[in-house]
Amino acid sequence: MVRKRPQPRPARHLRTPQAAEWLGISPRTLERYRTIGGGPVFYKLGNRVTYTTGDLKTWVENGLSKSIFSKNYILMRAGVTRRGKGRS
Repeated sequence: MVRKRPQPRPARHLRTPQAAEWLGISPRTLERYRTIGGGPVFYKLGNRVTYTTGDLKTWVENGLSKSIFSKNYILMRAGVTRRGKGRS
């Protein structure tokens, strides 16, 4: 009798470097989004910040825009500023 190996489950929670790689952005950019807003939903588990792939997919899908003048684009970019701009 041959025993089947259990299939490895996909990670339920990704740490910042893995989530950033999944999104195709730098970990620092993801950290900035977490600080200023506009990024995906995250979870704080003890001293660890994690993301689920479902939340990452939702964030990507909600970022769909046809123009930089669309309401969705403006709302997504509302919290994102470049270094040195928008600060007092």
